[in-house]
Amino acid sequence: MRISGMNKVQPYAERFGVPFFAGKKPWEVSADIAMPCAVENEIGFEDAKRIIENGTPYYVEAANMPATNEAIRLLRSTSRILCAGAKAAGSGGVIVSALEMAQNSLRYNWHRAEVDARLQCAMNAIYDASVLAAEKYGLGYDLIAGNNIAAFERIAQAMLAQGM
Repeated sequence: MRISGMNKVQPYAERFGVPFFAGKKPWEVSADIAMPCAVENEIGFEDAKRIIENGTPYYVEAANMPATNEAIRLLRSTSRILCAGAKAAGSGGVIVSALEMAQNSLRYNWHRAEVDARLQCAMNAIYDASVLAAEKYGLGYDLIAGNNIAAFERIAQAMLAQGM
């Protein structure tokens, strides 16, 4: 919304009676979750420092590369914040698209509950694989590293299975 110049957050806040902080980035305000959703490299080092200083316990990337490398390093360096990277957190949309393609090829529509159950199953598998990979390589509960490792191992196994 900021890039387009069409800041519609204030009217939303007024309509639903929630606080609006004029002239502030979301990362400057204390919150339970920091979830960048739109702009690449929106969160820089100083923003990451504010997220940590505010005591925000969760950082979830819901956009492609929403933070600079320096910001990610800083956020991952503290044990007070659980970081869920874009590859894992953003895969839900990709999974739902794949489920939609499966329905189209079957010429069959699943009920919303069926799609949600399949999505939950896939997201839980991604989470479990990320946790196991991080633990396997002595990285504790680093979901970003675990997801990167799990994805790499899955691709490597597929390549080996095809004789590459």
